[in-house]
Amino acid sequence: MTYIISCKDNNCKNTTYATNIVDLLDNHRNDNGYFICERCKGLGYIEKSFALQEPGHFWKFHLTGAIRLGIEDETYQPFVFIVENEPFSKPDSIWFSYYKDLRPFGGRLKLGYGPGGPPILDFDQINYFLTSLRKLRLI
Repeated sequence: MTYIISCKDNNCKNTTYATNIVDLLDNHRNDNGYFICERCKGLGYIEKSFALQEPGHFWKFHLTGAIRLGIEDETYQPFVFIVENEPFSKPDSIWFSYYKDLRPFGGRLKLGYGPGGPPILDFDQINYFLTSLRKLRLI
């Protein structure tokens, strides 16, 4: 799945592409975890939209960054997306997710939301997550 990162700077308006979730998290974030424009290095966002069960209703939002919660080089990698529900506003939500990369073993790369639910996190991961949110002044 390709991710399209749009620059937030009206003077730039560049579009950057990440080939998959690993590329997005490894190569398209700043030190704080926010997505960045490849050209100007300013902040970027990924526009998302999902049809809801209610006819004619959609959930539209912007992914503005991600916080990794996994242990480097492990197959299972939980993380959270930082979400803006209103365009160009302060982030106001998080979206728990994970990926599992079995490509080194002849398998595939899978992005998911957990087998039957969200990722399972240990207390050290929760502590790191909360520390990261405080550092970003989101809580």
